[in-house]
Amino acid sequence: MSAAEPRDTSSKNILTDSARIRVMNSLGARVIGTIIIGVGWLAFIVLYLAFFATDFSFWQKLAVFIASGAIAAGIVALMWIRWAIKW
Repeated sequence: MSAAEPRDTSSKNILTDSARIRVMNSLGARVIGTIIIGVGWLAFIVLYLAFFATDFSFWQKLAVFIASGAIAAGIVALMWIRWAIKW
């Protein structure tokens, strides 16, 4: 390619656009994953308290609530930490 020929910058723009799309998909996947985990955790708590925890004391129910919340929060935190480290 000589200096007189114009440079083709369309490939650079395409790569930039595809990188932008890839980042949005990654971010969108984490947002959707966070929502799904949150809704799943709430559904678990409601179903657990309604059907499975009838014979447990208040403190046992509280322990399951805190432990399951910690597990859900840990999964969400791992998803977001991996994304934050990558960028």
